[in-house]
Amino acid sequence: MASAPSDANHLRAEAAQSFAHELVPLEDQGSGWRIFFIVAGSQCGLPAFLLGAQLAGSLGLIGGARAAITGALVLATLASVSAYTGSRTRMSLAILSTLTFGSKGAQLVRLLIALSLVGWFGVAISVLGATASGAIADMTGHLVAPPFLSVPLSLAIAWVAMRGAQGLERLGMVLIPLAFAILGLGVWLSVPHMGQILSLPGTGHLGFGAAVSSVVGDYIVGAVIQPDYGRFVRRPAGAAAGAAGALAVVLPLVLVASAVPGLMVGKDNLIAAMIALGFGLPALVVLLMGAWIDASACLYSGGLSLANQFPRFDFRTIIAGSALVGVVLALARVDTLFVPFLVALGVALPPIAAVQVVSALRRPPPADAHTIEAVALRPAALLAWAAGTLAGVLTSYEVISISGIAAVDSVLVAGAVALVTSFTRSDR
Repeated sequence: MASAPSDANHLRAEAAQSFAHELVPLEDQGSGWRIFFIVAGSQCGLPAFLLGAQLAGSLGLIGGARAAITGALVLATLASVSAYTGSRTRMSLAILSTLTFGSKGAQLVRLLIALSLVGWFGVAISVLGATASGAIADMTGHLVAPPFLSVPLSLAIAWVAMRGAQGLERLGMVLIPLAFAILGLGVWLSVPHMGQILSLPGTGHLGFGAAVSSVVGDYIVGAVIQPDYGRFVRRPAGAAAGAAGALAVVLPLVLVASAVPGLMVGKDNLIAAMIALGFGLPALVVLLMGAWIDASACLYSGGLSLANQFPRFDFRTIIAGSALVGVVLALARVDTLFVPFLVALGVALPPIAAVQVVSALRRPPPADAHTIEAVALRPAALLAWAAGTLAGVLTSYEVISISGIAAVDSVLVAGAVALVTSFTRSDR
């Protein structure tokens, strides 16, 4: 009789930790709309606005739209399988890494994931501060130093990350209508000039393959961390549909619609274009909210990985510490040196997702996180990860390629090796 209150207290404590160390209970799972709002909201920010303008500027609006749709379909496929795995196992990415790579191998995986995500958080708030500062100067003529914007906003970002998937979902529910209102306004203002916009030739700076790679690379880390959100969805098919719908439908719409006003007024991103059209303030609000949810998602998943790596520390303490590290990176402006490292690190992350998906689908889900078999290393999984990473590197340097996209090649090779070895390895 005494165990029931104890179990209830434990679950409440884990809920406060966003189930960083446990499987999500069935009663805490919801519908696939949860993951849709999180993923779709993450697309409504400055990276997508800049990328949309770059695609249209290089390939023209029609060519850019084709590249956007192709890259989005690739991402939708990868993210939906990843989200399906999270829903089926009810595990975070960090717990899945223990199941897949063993307790020792998972330590390296979690550190790489955390380093990448916390690093991107620092880059995001640095770019956000600089962009918002420039937008305010253009609208008002007054210069606000970027740190006076990025540092306070990092507190709001950390607050949402501490609230977990529910906080990200609610922010996405507010952001998506606002973003599409601004995008719709920009397209509507451009309608009288649409013939001229469609006739603009592309610069050819990016070829079609490189443009598709840019779209995939824009959210490939997000596709990898989908188990962190999918575990909160009751039906695996619903989790897959939520992620696929957000990326296959919302992402191409954002990329194409955000490019149209810029092509009309000759600006390189939506925010600058809307300022020129006299709608800078609402565009700035969308910019801030888009960066808010994107950076919060990075901080949240990075915090989950660190919480599993250092279980003695409280999840919210880890979030606060990670936010502080990101702020220091932003203030020191080391992001300009850190980005190439993060991009290189991104080659190693997609194969992790592929190996974990194969491993999770080939094994029956454990009853709880404590029943995961205590294996120090799973060499077959590590081999598949290494093979996928090597394939991504070879594609990046144009040595040899399957699809022409580094992230896709790394996933295909890692998944194939993991699937083959899953039938033969002794540590199943």
